Amino acid sequence: MAYIETHKEMILENLSEFFEESLNNHPAELLDQLERELRSLYVRQGNDWTGRGEIGDARLEATISVLEAKRAECLERLNIGANGSNR
Repeated sequence: MAYIETHKEMILENLSEFFEESLNNHPAELLDQLERELRSLYVRQGNDWTGRGEIGDARLEATISVLEAKRAECLERLNIGANGSNR
């Protein structure tokens, strides 16, 4: 289990850093990219008929977590409320 937790932490840190420049410079474009990727990841999460295993599940969950957090940051920077309208 220690390996899985370490792997998840690496994804959470590294992937979050990966999006920082885009978040600062192009939040609207990043928001669009993140929403498309999240749709794909949620489909993949539901389609586990081949069995990803514990590591694959942990990787997917960590990736979704980071992308959801960055999506929330984009919405905040763009001043878009939870209902999709500008504040």
